Amino acid sequence: MNKITAEQLLAKARELMKATEYCFFITESSGGHPHARLMQPYDPEADLTMYFGASPRSRKVQELCKQPKVSLAFYDQQQAAYVTLLGAAATTDDPVLRQKYWRANWNDLFPGGPESADYTLIKFVPERIEMMNYAHQAMPQPYSLHPTILKRDGQKWIVAAEAEAS
Repeated sequence: MNKITAEQLLAKARELMKATEYCFFITESSGGHPHARLMQPYDPEADLTMYFGASPRSRKVQELCKQPKVSLAFYDQQQAAYVTLLGAAATTDDPVLRQKYWRANWNDLFPGGPESADYTLIKFVPERIEMMNYAHQAMPQPYSLHPTILKRDGQKWIVAAEAEAS
């Protein structure tokens, strides 16, 4: 079997992320326990940076202000595939981004629209990707129950060595 490349893995990860309407956004509470909530991300940027709309008063925003390391988890039941992204998140109030990342059906949640003081963006930048996709053989070969791991190396992604995967 041919070894799958980082570019092929990234394409499969991006495809799954774009096909999944929601993901789990996981932060760490002040008590050290993870808090997971279902969120609707925008499609990933070319470098896999992702944006989410949120209230600056929400628990998730308060938690990521204290601990910026978060995880995103995407799952596709039909393909028996998942992608987990680990990285750092921070809020941004850039007015151009707030307009770009606005959904019309959010008017009930944020009555002031994208300019509302109760609307902020969360910018997530991944540093590590863990994934398994049985349908597309995006997993370590020979077959194993360990995920394939990609790590950011500057501007590119590399497949982590098996020893790092454990």
